[in-house]
Amino acid sequence: MPVNPLRRLVVAIACGLLAAGSALAQAPAAAPTKVTVSILFITADVGVFWGIEQGYYKEQGLELDLQRMTSAADAIALLATDKLDVGSGSATPGLFNALKRGLPIQIVAEKSAVRPIGPDTNTAGSGSILVRADLKDQVRTVADLKGKRIGVNSLQSTTLNYVMRGISKGGLGKDDVVFVEMPFSQFVPALQKKAVDAVMVYPPLVQTIESKMRLAYSMPESDLHRTSANDATNIMMFSPGFARTDAARRFMVAHLRAQRDYMRLVQAGQQNEVCKVINKYTPAMPADCTGMSFTGVDPNGAINVESLERYQKEWMDWGVMKEPADIRKSVNTEFVRNAVTVLGPAR
Repeated sequence: MPVNPLRRLVVAIACGLLAAGSALAQAPAAAPTKVTVSILFITADVGVFWGIEQGYYKEQGLELDLQRMTSAADAIALLATDKLDVGSGSATPGLFNALKRGLPIQIVAEKSAVRPIGPDTNTAGSGSILVRADLKDQVRTVADLKGKRIGVNSLQSTTLNYVMRGISKGGLGKDDVVFVEMPFSQFVPALQKKAVDAVMVYPPLVQTIESKMRLAYSMPESDLHRTSANDATNIMMFSPGFARTDAARRFMVAHLRAQRDYMRLVQAGQQNEVCKVINKYTPAMPADCTGMSFTGVDPNGAINVESLERYQKEWMDWGVMKEPADIRKSVNTEFVRNAVTVLGPAR
């Protein structure tokens, strides 16, 4: 019995569709794009931690490879040579000197700024000069710090700017105090042994030294929210190669989404959820938020370039830098602008 040609065609098409469907079902899902990210494992990295835990980067088809760095300086050469995709840290003379030399690093976002957030932003300090407790009768204002030894983690960082801005309230300059460089981990023993008279400290170490251990007291005139309001304290940078990929745009979408999340939770008084996540990646940070204070960023991704230029001008004035970099040439806002387009503007 002859087969109807039309029927033969229908059967052939059906078989073809079944075969295609079977092939698609057996095809593995596209592998996620690996992104190497250097972080300091501090509270400024909460957007990375939260985004990983909530699956935001995974949703964007990304797999993050976290690399521990001790400062932005460690990441500069790796970023410039595309051996690292994403780096972060505070602005430093070393970074700006690298930009001056033409290294193709792109500043793409703020990771933290002097923007206290939470139910009580008046007491949510971002950092302060703490003076040894036994000097309370001698040092009552920053003017009394003249001739005193101040412990700092680095003079090649914004810590110098914050100390100088604080002591300038008392009419003091760089040569009126003695700077003693040491890692943050040495601040407590240095105060206990009276090796320094004061230290420039940031949360949660501020609360540990002042409230928990009662080793020192703060100088209100030096609080960062008074001397450096809205200034960028930690910035994100992309390597030139990564910046040319679509993965860079997707990375920023996930990161800004995570930043908005944690800021909303802290503002609503639900910071314990955030602290648990931070503690998972940085066990030294208390999981119950004891002594913690948070700072935020512009929820629409704005970068305070003026604050970066202010840091540089001060370093030039103090002789820390010889020639200025054109910082604006290295700032690229296309990634945060795209993220806002995808996520919608924050209200």
